Amino acid sequence: MPLDIFKGISKAMGPLVARKIDKSEFLDQLREAWGPVVKRNSDIDTEVANAMERIRKSGFEKTFKAVGVTEDDIREVLLDIQNSKGETFRHSSPKVGRNEPCPCGSGKKYKRCCGAV
Repeated sequence: MPLDIFKGISKAMGPLVARKIDKSEFLDQLREAWGPVVKRNSDIDTEVANAMERIRKSGFEKTFKAVGVTEDDIREVLLDIQNSKGETFRHSSPKVGRNEPCPCGSGKKYKRCCGAV
């Protein structure tokens, strides 16, 4: 029975082991995956420490080492993510109430004109 389990694991890992992972591609995937997790104005040292902890807990520490990703690479990825996040979008005009005149100029209430569902 244990031999069958080993064959299954070997078969599943085959494509991953056979494919040489490119470091730049790996870092691009990290930028995409970690984008929502990284805060814009947070301390970079704290973010690096959190990222290293996530790597240790996930069980992929050996993969990171095999690809050649260092702590400096992770710091660079996190800085890229922080710098790429834009400012919060703010509307220039206040929100139109349902019973107010429609801003399109029709003279109807907003709920009967452009706000009709």
